[in-house]
Amino acid sequence: MRLRLSLSIVLVLALTTPALAYVPEKTPQRSAEAAARTVIAQPGARGTTGGILLMRGSRELFGLRADTPLAPASVLKLATTTAAMIKFGPDHRFATRALTTGRGSDLGTLSLVGGGDPTLTTEAYRVKRYLPAPTDVIKRPAFPHGSATVEQLAGRIAARGVRSVGTLVVDDRIFDAARTQAGWLPRYLINEPDVGFIDGLTINEGYGDLDQKTLLSSPALAAGNALAAALRTRGVSVGRVVARATPRSAREIARVESPTVAEIIDFTNRYSINYNAEILLKDLGASFGGRGSTAAGVAVVRKTLRALGVSTRGLVMTDGSGLSVLDRVTPRTVAGLLEKILTMRGPGGDALRASIPVAGEPGTLLKRMTGPLTKDKVHGKTGQIEHVRSMAGWVMPLDGVPIVYVAIFNDVRRPTALTRPLDLFGVLLALFPGT
Repeated sequence: MRLRLSLSIVLVLALTTPALAYVPEKTPQRSAEAAARTVIAQPGARGTTGGILLMRGSRELFGLRADTPLAPASVLKLATTTAAMIKFGPDHRFATRALTTGRGSDLGTLSLVGGGDPTLTTEAYRVKRYLPAPTDVIKRPAFPHGSATVEQLAGRIAARGVRSVGTLVVDDRIFDAARTQAGWLPRYLINEPDVGFIDGLTINEGYGDLDQKTLLSSPALAAGNALAAALRTRGVSVGRVVARATPRSAREIARVESPTVAEIIDFTNRYSINYNAEILLKDLGASFGGRGSTAAGVAVVRKTLRALGVSTRGLVMTDGSGLSVLDRVTPRTVAGLLEKILTMRGPGGDALRASIPVAGEPGTLLKRMTGPLTKDKVHGKTGQIEHVRSMAGWVMPLDGVPIVYVAIFNDVRRPTALTRPLDLFGVLLALFPGT
């Protein structure tokens, strides 16, 4: 009964939308165009600048401003995470290390050296942020195989017989000194901030409290102070905490490692985590671009996309998350990237596909499109910043052959008003009649 009611609603919506009046026949192209124009005609989408592209395999079904560079919001994370998966591989882990030039149990200096791990936390933050809450209906941890904490590192340092540290040095030189990105609005960093200050040695995603209401002005020093506190609770005395370079002759005595890149990317895409995307972009620059900077990371992303055969014409990346109002990408670039994700072989491809949110499952689409036509069938990376709303992914329609879709709306008065049109898009594509 519910399925019949859903179909009736869709048919009423389609038949009462003026944009469909001129469609003369039910070819796949006409059906795709009808779905797209139905969405554009919805009240929330009227007056916006929309870019839409529908692809099936290598065949374009419908395009509107498909080659126009548009602000993508978090859809840009697809480029960052795909490049990270390809360059690092799904099993790579980022290490946070403790190094010293001293010997014995009393160390004059101990260096905490960041390795670009966006997930290092205190134990309290890990429990609050990464583990399921008692009220969660679906008990899914952020990282199924665990994540690193400063308490773990402190335990490993103490296990080496260390009993005192004169100076604890924090070293975040894997990245450059830039802590924000061009095109970020000031409000991103105040009043329940959207993202923390970027640092090669960071803790608690750059937040200064468990509820993510404040930011750490220096994530590296905060990580050092947290490690010092954890060492003291284990009977290790620690003097001052300072930021400076680690001597080249220092040797490693302990380390903790991040979740795998596959797990980090799953969390990043599934819940649209801005901080992880920014750290991953600079990780790309540090490991493959010669410098831990945004510009170096962007150059690696561009080169990786071109190697995949994805056009980068019109692509402007000033950050890795899509928060920047200066970012631009064409629907064709996003669609080309999605086509590659859909067909990529091996564990990396499997992990990328699994990271894209699915209607009715944990992630940004948990409470959207949960009806029988769309649940588990609509996959989509969502995006929203000021005056921008977007979603891109693929839909498994009735005939089981995926349709790649990209829908980017700019000049939006109320981004939340696009939720219904985008959900309707998912329904209409799920009903796609096939060839």
